[in-house]
Amino acid sequence: MKKAIFAFFAFLALAATPATAQVSSDLGTWSSIQLIKSFGAPFAMARLEHRSYDHVSGTECWFTMAGAGYNFNSWLKGDLSYEYWSIPSAGDLVQHKGVLTLTETLGRDGLSLSVRQKYELAYNPGAKAYSNTFRARLRGQYKAPQSIFTPYLMYEYFSSFDSGKWVRSLHYAGTEISLGKGHSLDFFYMYHLYDKGGLMAARHTLGIGYIFVF
Repeated sequence: MKKAIFAFFAFLALAATPATAQVSSDLGTWSSIQLIKSFGAPFAMARLEHRSYDHVSGTECWFTMAGAGYNFNSWLKGDLSYEYWSIPSAGDLVQHKGVLTLTETLGRDGLSLSVRQKYELAYNPGAKAYSNTFRARLRGQYKAPQSIFTPYLMYEYFSSFDSGKWVRSLHYAGTEISLGKGHSLDFFYMYHLYDKGGLMAARHTLGIGYIFVF
């Protein structure tokens, strides 16, 4: 487990190195509320998220999500969800997404390492066009005994199935804070690299999320 955690952080350090070809950076925020209802192995979930950009002066996008999943065993779970996206920054673009997710987790003595794979099928009704995206996320975290804090580092990579090209990558440092049974907050800083007209653009993002598991 220690070797796996070390390898994860070594990979994250390499992945977080920005490329040299970049346009000017931006500042934005991500704010979310997520609800998870457990029925034993099965679970249901819902999420509402708002994202700002242009130095927090405008709404980049917002989306809602509803889905359900299943815990197959102690280390593997999967879920299927629908997302409705409104993107004012792209000319009030609307997208409908179907998302399939698998997550594998290893943990020991408060340390845990998880790998999440996502397949997204997005439909743009305005252009009557579909797009296919693959996402891979690595997350390492530590939960200290008797502590309300669970700090983590996380890296996520997006690539297009249609073009085979890199789309974006997200580099996180954050912590979850327990507020009591089922209630928690998630605070993070994220360095966001993304393609913008063939150049790599960067955005600094501050995030806060509320999570209720019941």
